[in-house]
Amino acid sequence: MKTNKPIILILCGGQSLRLWPFSQYKSKNFLDVFGFSPLELTIKRFLKLAPKENIFLVANKYEKKQLLKLKSINKKNIFFEPESKNTAAAVLLSLINLKKYSRQAVIITPVDHLITKEKLFLSAVRKALLQAKSNFIATLGIKPDRPDPNFGYIQAGKQVSKTGVYSVKRFIEKPSQKRAKKLISSGKCFYNSGMFIGKIETILAEYEKYYSDYKHFAKSIKAKKVVALYKRIKNTPFDKAIMEKTKKVIVIRGDFSWKDFGTWLSIYEVLAKDKKANASRGKALLLDSSNNLIYLDNLKKKVIALGLKDIFLIDTKDYTLLTTRSHIDSLKLVLKKYVNFL
Repeated sequence: MKTNKPIILILCGGQSLRLWPFSQYKSKNFLDVFGFSPLELTIKRFLKLAPKENIFLVANKYEKKQLLKLKSINKKNIFFEPESKNTAAAVLLSLINLKKYSRQAVIITPVDHLITKEKLFLSAVRKALLQAKSNFIATLGIKPDRPDPNFGYIQAGKQVSKTGVYSVKRFIEKPSQKRAKKLISSGKCFYNSGMFIGKIETILAEYEKYYSDYKHFAKSIKAKKVVALYKRIKNTPFDKAIMEKTKKVIVIRGDFSWKDFGTWLSIYEVLAKDKKANASRGKALLLDSSNNLIYLDNLKKKVIALGLKDIFLIDTKDYTLLTTRSHIDSLKLVLKKYVNFL
């Protein structure tokens, strides 16, 4: 561990329901939708800020076998959760295990980001690391390009510095399309990137102050009763448990290009398209059709689409998703409701 460099904590424990049916076979950590896995890409990105020994993962135990095969991460740097209980638990489990490095800054990041203009990204992270030295917990806010109900939003307050640092009025978790549109039109509003930067001791102090299960959490980990602990605790995001309550939050404006590729809509946006905005993977013939996504797991299979618009077809060996663009946001809720169907 290099103590003069930040610690990187990559959150890898999500179920990836918004990428069903591919997620029926593997999590987004290893989905090679673009010819590379999101996890490999994320590790590579943060190696520009910290060495390999400073990079840690927190993941679900069910992916233990695959994760331990990774050569890009030290095996001892992977924390395994007995089950997914959202990011508040994942972050706290990790930080308690990293407590001996409490004066170091930690960069907490999801695994499913596609970032271009990396120099601007690294610049924003370095601004956040400066704020962390003053005991702030910084988050990176992305200028929105459209109202999107899949993202959380940050409403900024006063400008703290001319370098794009703001106080935070509030966090808004995945608003409706209508509300997202109002937020954007009001100005001083960012997508919540889900990246957080602060000293470990600062974040743990906020957990102790605001997270009701903190003492039980710490005692259970010390007693090595993690499985029983996870059965008791609530499913809570880090944003809701800490960031919405802390008085130490600051937001850094991110001028880099950012996509959360944890949804089929985001993947559609990134993929190359024909003249009528159709994106496809595999052998697809689209006639008199526009704004469609045809994504085939079996590259030998052939699809002909006639007169279709705003249709998403995702096809795997055992499952097929067929939906309209306007209904794709409901996928996660449907899967939870009809879990027995799978």
